[in-house]
Amino acid sequence: MKVKYKNDIAVIGTGRFGSAVIDQLIKLGKNILVIDKNEEEAKNYSDEVQRVVIADAADMRALKGIRIDQMETVVVAVSDNIEIVAALLELNVKNIIARAKSERHARVLKQIGVSVIIRPEHEAGTRAALIAANNNFINYTENLFEFESNYVIGTTKLKNVDLTLRPIRELKLTEHGISIVLIKRNGSAHMATASGYLEINDSITIIGNISDVTTSLKWFNQEQEETNQVETQ
Repeated sequence: MKVKYKNDIAVIGTGRFGSAVIDQLIKLGKNILVIDKNEEEAKNYSDEVQRVVIADAADMRALKGIRIDQMETVVVAVSDNIEIVAALLELNVKNIIARAKSERHARVLKQIGVSVIIRPEHEAGTRAALIAANNNFINYTENLFEFESNYVIGTTKLKNVDLTLRPIRELKLTEHGISIVLIKRNGSAHMATASGYLEINDSITIIGNISDVTTSLKWFNQEQEETNQVETQ
């Protein structure tokens, strides 16, 4: 099989994690090769992706046959994947993203040469704990992810009208320990600029340490009545 596009992405495995990866790649308009030894599961994507291959991804001959080494990135979405990853490494696949089911598994993958390792259950559990332990996250955030120890990225709706009256640079966000990385308005997303303005109901994605993001979420969501009460106290 001739690979048309060097930036094709292969996804091995169509379980819950693999399906989530495939669905997002479809939304992003990527060229996708789906590989699974379960024909019934894999064929669910036959009308949605460029190619579907029914094969054992640990089979070196099968991988050579589909020219997996021509792929820009391969996502190994199955949890029992050491043999698959070893085969991909032997074929000199450039970028491998592999799922790990435990910390020990992640260490093994790293030791054999995998640069990007995902632990979906661990990351989901961490996120749930952060939200459960903090009322501001429960009340105000739409999405929350921990990307480094004690640092999070979260999205919230702007309700504080006082933050819409001046350029973003004048809000002195760095003094609050946060940065705005993305603004979504009327269905369209754009990067925040120092000279730009915020508008009520903007969806704002912010980054910072947990305590600063916690405080800022409440600040962004202060309604006018609350703001006036603070000013008169």
